[in-house]
Amino acid sequence: MSNKCKQCGKCCTDLVEAAHNVLTIEDVQPWIDEGREDILAWTTPFVDEDGETLYKIWVSPKTGKQVDRCPWVRKLPNKNKYICRIHDVKPSHCRAFKPGSKVAKSIGGRCTKKTKTSRK
Repeated sequence: MSNKCKQCGKCCTDLVEAAHNVLTIEDVQPWIDEGREDILAWTTPFVDEDGETLYKIWVSPKTGKQVDRCPWVRKLPNKNKYICRIHDVKPSHCRAFKPGSKVAKSIGGRCTKKTKTSRK
């Protein structure tokens, strides 16, 4: 059995319970280098207690508050599936997210169903 993404969107549409909404410069630097002001507008830098600059993500440029849903996730028309509009440059914690993991189960478990894979 394998844990395959069902594109349910739960990991992106319920950020209230998301595991990680803070990034390091390693995630943000490619956006800076590529001039992705559209993405950077949704981040807020701050300095932690160790003097490291970190970035709160998915902070509304209009309200200054973190949003409950990723601004880059979109529901596919006429389907119960979601896609990431910044998939090629999404943050490391998004890339590392695994359906069926403890984090997946902690956000509602909708993506934890296992699918059978054929063996050769």
